[in-house]
Amino acid sequence: MQKSTRRKAVAANLPVLPLLGHSPAMQRISALIERISRYKTNALLLGESGTGKDLLARTIHARGPRRTHRFEPQNCATLSHELLESELFGHERGSFTGATEQKTGLFELADRGTLFLDEIGELDLSTQAKLLRVLEHNRFRRLGGTDIVSVDVSIIAATNRHLVDLVSRGEFRDDLYYRLKVVTIEVPPLRERREDIPELVAAFIADVNLRHGTHLEGISKGLMARFLAHHWPGNIRELRNAIESAAVMSVNVVLDEGDAEASGFGTLVPLPSAAHEVLVPPTATLADAEAMLIRSRLELHGSREAAARSLGIGLRTLYSHLKPR
Repeated sequence: MQKSTRRKAVAANLPVLPLLGHSPAMQRISALIERISRYKTNALLLGESGTGKDLLARTIHARGPRRTHRFEPQNCATLSHELLESELFGHERGSFTGATEQKTGLFELADRGTLFLDEIGELDLSTQAKLLRVLEHNRFRRLGGTDIVSVDVSIIAATNRHLVDLVSRGEFRDDLYYRLKVVTIEVPPLRERREDIPELVAAFIADVNLRHGTHLEGISKGLMARFLAHHWPGNIRELRNAIESAAVMSVNVVLDEGDAEASGFGTLVPLPSAAHEVLVPPTATLADAEAMLIRSRLELHGSREAAARSLGIGLRTLYSHLKPR
């Protein structure tokens, strides 16, 4: 009885979260969530870092049939193999050095609720096998234990890596991959949903006011134009940080370009204009075209770092495309 009450108390603190933005991409995601909200199903969220996959996972849980039970998040990249397994499955007292008492794992805590596994692509093969067994049989043993623990849990997994490539290289189990991708949602980067930026800015301004007791009214037209032109390699997370940093530096109720520059966001990277079109001859190979585009961005931005950010690629990738072939 006590356990059930605790679950409901935790679930009551998780509101039905709005999906910010009315771009076609976000409308498709919202419609998909509406369709799956009646089902206790697993889901796989794909997208770049900072696109809001954690918020989307909470939204799926809050709108679904498991919403009255717990939502338990875990980043798979933040713990060692041993600690992650203990966190997921729990352990018995004395099962390893330092295990002075029994520990309840996240699978048990999330029973009848949702377990969110962020950066699922970082799991080692051994933990993948154990996770697969839980998904297939809905039961497991705590580390060092003999008793069977039965659970009923939906898994929402997220990654910024290409799982199909990991599967082809033998780094991710194909059977686990298909177990997780019952429903697959691709979360677009912010540069592909620029029409959502004004709504996101308004939401982040309201959040800053709520948390810091400020009375910001918005941002200037000039700063909004800069935001709309920026490539946002860090996606929504970068936009949120830009707003927060500018708010800290500002003494006005409307944030402007000076506030952004003072906070360190004065080097917002604009997209190339039409005047920097790249003309590719019909005889060029794909590699030739890629190299021409990269050289054009280098000429436009003046630095390799800025060119890489404008293209949404890392420096290592940029260097590899510039090498003679």
